[in-house]
Amino acid sequence: MIDAENLTRLLGHLPPKTFHELVVESFRTPLTALDEKQNKTEQRAAMSEQLLALPIGKRKGMEDEAEKIMLLSDGPGQDVIEGFRELIPGLNNRTAFAALKTQHERAYWLYSNNRKIFTEALDARQADIFRQSSTCYSGFTAPPQLNFHVDEVSVAKFRSQMAEKLTCNVDDVAVQIFKRMRPDAEQGEDVDLYQVSIHYNRPPEVVEKVENSTLKNQEIIRAVSSYATYEPVNGHLEVLSRDNVGREGLARLVADVLLESPITGERIPLKSYDYQCLAGDFSFDLSTEPTVASAKVIELGYTNGDNRSVVMKIWAKDVDDIHTVAKKLIGPTFTFSSHRLNYARISVRTHKVAGERARNISIVMRDENKCNIKTKRDKDRALCDRLLARWGLVKEIGNEEADDTSTD
Repeated sequence: MIDAENLTRLLGHLPPKTFHELVVESFRTPLTALDEKQNKTEQRAAMSEQLLALPIGKRKGMEDEAEKIMLLSDGPGQDVIEGFRELIPGLNNRTAFAALKTQHERAYWLYSNNRKIFTEALDARQADIFRQSSTCYSGFTAPPQLNFHVDEVSVAKFRSQMAEKLTCNVDDVAVQIFKRMRPDAEQGEDVDLYQVSIHYNRPPEVVEKVENSTLKNQEIIRAVSSYATYEPVNGHLEVLSRDNVGREGLARLVADVLLESPITGERIPLKSYDYQCLAGDFSFDLSTEPTVASAKVIELGYTNGDNRSVVMKIWAKDVDDIHTVAKKLIGPTFTFSSHRLNYARISVRTHKVAGERARNISIVMRDENKCNIKTKRDKDRALCDRLLARWGLVKEIGNEEADDTSTD
């Protein structure tokens, strides 16, 4: 189904019986009963044929819902769900959820059985997407261990003042507040994280449409979202929004109304990555991370004054280190230490642990303060933060605004 990528992916990942249940019960779309004599491939092909026969508009609505389920099925989505699983009511429900084999089944189970938690998890996933971009992120410092006020009076006051700030009607603003868990960058332990999701209508806009062979104007209203999170253990107040100018104002409003503790506007210190030490022999200390099996520099790069670049790459399982390989390929007297590095990639290999396979995590650093850590899953990001600090490759440089654009 070319016009339904996510629906097609769900069809391939969910057991046929589960996908049939999704379409019939959740999407309210009739399908013929599964033929038990057919194998899974044949059952999926039969359902795909029936879905292709549906009107495009109907299939589009199903695709939009399937996209939400797929968002909570990738690594970052599963990290978010992990932080919500203890909120699933009832021991039997939590036991049933824990018994599910795949991430797609877990995301569908929430969609089908607890739409409230599913929606909150989806909001959290969207906030994490914003967090990956420096153009959508601002971090501020607040006192730690503050009480987060979620009573009706506080939420109503916040919504009213938010509407005033946006110069719109209070009925055009929706506010959701919930608590989830996130791995702590210091120890890796799960800590509380409060999230405020703010959804509001933009001013009406006019688009054109064809009706009865005539071009006409139609007014539409779009809703946009912003997010704020507060981590009591360290006092970090983060605002995630495409509105660059309004992020500090939103942080102050959250602090004044929901934390009842005004902030100064001091920003979370930015980080600079100093990886010049990788130009020589370097020993990676893994003694504090029992889940990490190994770490190895697999790529190093530098640029000369003529805008010419050199990037040396090796395989993570290469028997030689990158310095030995460079001498063999370039010359016996070559050293990276005679150049200033502007690129490095470290491959971190994790052990197989309960519920997860052994994995390779790549840490990429470019220029002075560009690193791909922000694009990692919560658990991986916290692990990489600890490792880089342990190895002395990162330092805080103050609160100035800087371009810390993530790198793939």
